Amino acid sequence: MIVFWFLIREGFRGLVRSKFAGAFTILIVWITLTILGIGYIVSRDMVNAVNSLRAQFDINIFLEQTANQQDIKEFASHLKSVEEVGQYKFISKSDAAEKFKDEFGKDILTVLDHNPLPPSFNVQLKPVYRNLASVESITSDLSKFSIVDEIKYKKNFLIILEKYQRAILYIITGTFLLFGFISIVLISNTIKMAIFSRRNIISTMKLLGATNNFVRAPFVIEGILQGFIGASLASLVLYGLSYLLNNHLQSIIQYTVEIDLPLFIAIIVFGILMGLTGSIRAIRKFL
Repeated sequence: MIVFWFLIREGFRGLVRSKFAGAFTILIVWITLTILGIGYIVSRDMVNAVNSLRAQFDINIFLEQTANQQDIKEFASHLKSVEEVGQYKFISKSDAAEKFKDEFGKDILTVLDHNPLPPSFNVQLKPVYRNLASVESITSDLSKFSIVDEIKYKKNFLIILEKYQRAILYIITGTFLLFGFISIVLISNTIKMAIFSRRNIISTMKLLGATNNFVRAPFVIEGILQGFIGASLASLVLYGLSYLLNNHLQSIIQYTVEIDLPLFIAIIVFGILMGLTGSIRAIRKFL
């Protein structure tokens, strides 16, 4: 236990000795994890918004005017067996006329003297299949039925959703990888400088019988501390921003930021792993 506390104390002392280099490394870790946290929150809320929009997405299958009840029944039975279909609703010619009246305020029979609106099915897919590839596959299969006249869905709407969702994901991932790499390199360089400045002490310790692990431990702890402190500062910044937005700016931006405990824990873990990776990277080359 005495040895353990000695190594912890040496890790803290090493962090203090590093001065500007250590502070700058902590700053970069802080910035990296703050960006990661903000990126996660934004991407999470964007995904939720996209999923909410996808929930309103449906496919309208218009049938031939000549479709009889048996054909419609068989087609409905097929829809029921399709794995991707969540629920569907049959809209008869009379139902379509009532919908027309509700939307336009006029009875189509008085306008045209007959009802040209075809029977149709309104289909909603299961959440996992609400993407362009699945929709195109399903519509291609359903269009083969002879009673199907036309299938309509918001293709451009889906293309735009998926395009921007991917773009946001790539930007956030790329930014984190870039800053994460920079943080690990800086932590590694800080540890290298610490090893170099204490090379005489390290040589003396080895002459006195200190094991390699005993010599390495304070430097590993120093790297972990840099990552932990940077992550803690990032957590404080995220909490402060969420408090400010939710309590003072919500009336302006109409946006509520939700941050839960697992996010803070993940940020701390990321910080520690970055510090550990950086310190091990330096130690393998110099000790």
